[in-house]
Amino acid sequence: MKRRRHPTSLLPLLLSCVLQGDLALGFGTINEPEVVGQHCEHERITRAAFACPPGVTMSDGRCFEELSLHQLAGRSGPEGHVGWGTNGAVGAPDMLDPIPEGPEAHCDNADFLDTEAHGLGVEYPRTREEATAQLQVCTNHIRLRFLEGVDAADKIVDHHARIVVPEVDISGSDCRFSFPELQMHWFSRGKCSAIEGFGRALHGIQDFYAHSNWADEAKPPYGLSNPPGLKMNKSPVFLDLRAENNITDQVPHDLSTGCFGGIMTDGPEGKAGHPLEPGSLDCTGRVTHHTLNKDNGIIDYTTGKTTKPGPNTPRSDIPGNFERAVSAAIKDSRRQWRYFREQIRRTYGKERGNIIICALVRDDPTNDCYGRRVAMLQDALRNTSRIAEMQIPIQAWLLQEIEGTAHDEGPGEGMTAQNSTKNLGSSGELGDEEAADKGPLVKPLQHPPHEGLDVGVALRALRHNATIFPTNKTAIIALTKTRNKNLDEQIAHVWHAGDEGIRVHLGLLPPPHSASDEPDATKEDAALSKAKEHDLITGVLRTGGTYSILHNDDAVPSFLDHVVSRGLTQYDNARDTATLLPAGLSISDYVTPESEPRRFSFDTSELDNVIISVQPITPKLSLHVCMRHVRRNAVVKELDIGLDGIATFRAELGIGDVPRTDAWFELEVAHVEGGGLVGSGLFEVSIGTEDVESYHSSKAVGEAVETGVAPAHNEL
Repeated sequence: MKRRRHPTSLLPLLLSCVLQGDLALGFGTINEPEVVGQHCEHERITRAAFACPPGVTMSDGRCFEELSLHQLAGRSGPEGHVGWGTNGAVGAPDMLDPIPEGPEAHCDNADFLDTEAHGLGVEYPRTREEATAQLQVCTNHIRLRFLEGVDAADKIVDHHARIVVPEVDISGSDCRFSFPELQMHWFSRGKCSAIEGFGRALHGIQDFYAHSNWADEAKPPYGLSNPPGLKMNKSPVFLDLRAENNITDQVPHDLSTGCFGGIMTDGPEGKAGHPLEPGSLDCTGRVTHHTLNKDNGIIDYTTGKTTKPGPNTPRSDIPGNFERAVSAAIKDSRRQWRYFREQIRRTYGKERGNIIICALVRDDPTNDCYGRRVAMLQDALRNTSRIAEMQIPIQAWLLQEIEGTAHDEGPGEGMTAQNSTKNLGSSGELGDEEAADKGPLVKPLQHPPHEGLDVGVALRALRHNATIFPTNKTAIIALTKTRNKNLDEQIAHVWHAGDEGIRVHLGLLPPPHSASDEPDATKEDAALSKAKEHDLITGVLRTGGTYSILHNDDAVPSFLDHVVSRGLTQYDNARDTATLLPAGLSISDYVTPESEPRRFSFDTSELDNVIISVQPITPKLSLHVCMRHVRRNAVVKELDIGLDGIATFRAELGIGDVPRTDAWFELEVAHVEGGGLVGSGLFEVSIGTEDVESYHSSKAVGEAVETGVAPAHNEL
């Protein structure tokens, strides 16, 4: 990290910036309110976005623990000590190592004003197309930095998902961020390089709101000194950093950033470039950076609330504009961190990806990211259950335990220079001995047929066999073919598990007997049973786990894939991350007006299309469903599902995906408000596959199937 300069160093600092000719001012990086007018705005926005809540010392994946946050945000030093502290990765584009990044890192020079529409009588020097092209340059640059961070993360763990200790140790010295084009991640710790790539991308994201009219309010008459404001309260679609698309069709007509000619010419009126600033632009007759910027002001680094905007930011004189820019920057910073986590999990797989994310947000990952404890109840593959300890959540290890075999964590155990995996995991048969002098591994547990699994057994076993693992690193996986008739007790056990921080995952396989084998039940009994089933689903989801119906016995590995993607324990994955949807499952989930949409991720291939069905479970719940192609940054299908409705989508590999052999899709599900509708409730997502060759053969013989989406039923 680079130390922030004292006020006595400001003159040579500014002179150096002038001579380099590449400094593009944005939200403040340094702490110098008197001359430059900056108050470490980038640091404060980043801290407001990513600091763990007060009293929370352990990250859930969404926030950064304190020392790791220092690397991303920087440290401004004691309050009131001007020029003290250090810059973080988010401030790196403004640092002189060796020069600051250019205007593409700050989304400058994408200026446009529709002078004809506003009756100004002159032609604006740039067309809408030229302004959008410059915004594309900025977007591509930020995407590049984002992917550099993802690429650097590969060094954090080995191919067995074990942390490489020297690549994550920041206890002795802070990261140093410089020479991004030259270092190519060779000379820096993996954690530092990953944070640098993400931080440099965040800088551009945050500057977009400071330098543009996206969130601004403005009143006519409009002109060069007062361009219109868009007053948008949503993050721009085109700034999805996972995407690869051309953004032309996604840019609003009146969107503008400011022309930044140089620090010696930037002002209310555009001027020609200054001879002492090589490369400075001619901003004559253009909307300037000075006109639109909302770079400076006081930001509370805990709440993000703003005071005292300015100085020298006339756009901030309009009440609320500085606050809206900061709020939008905080919101989009969090969105980009979610995208970054999803890109890491997609690039390196859910198992390596989860540990990489853990290592990025936690200060002591070589200890904190290891150690899980899981009780597995099942009567599906064999009528015994187990309890196991493992260092990290690996699907193959869980499958071995489900199949009744002690998992093997492989060679290289113990603290070494290359990894910090501790001892081999252990496991054994799960018993139901409640006496204090008998451990839970004494007698194998046999589940009586047709009575279903008892989650209480697992809870008692975990309590009696207490270990050093905290409950938020503990899970229960229940896999059954039997529908438990005593749901009241199971609901209570699941709620107790959630209260203790234990995550519960429930997988239901098709029962071995048909519905005709069940005794006759009244409509009242059936309704009561359905209501209790909904309560059980709600209880499981409350723990952070998953409630899944497996389409057949072959879907057990897919179920465990989904469990690992969702997060085996509360320690493993934040709720906002898109969950992998493997084929062969029907997954229940929950939406509320207060929560973000539930997100799911899935792939198609050159061999298989994917069929997704979504339907409400809760009566009078209506859903808004959107399926996006992530790389194209395009909506494939979007609709509302009404009462008792069901929507079925087909996702397939398209011509635009070539030469890739897969396509990445994301499904978002949110509630719909309306008269007579409930705002919160349960829904179900089912996923299956179809053979591409068979699908196209059926189309050739005349079966009517809509391209891109199968027929949808909508009764809203």
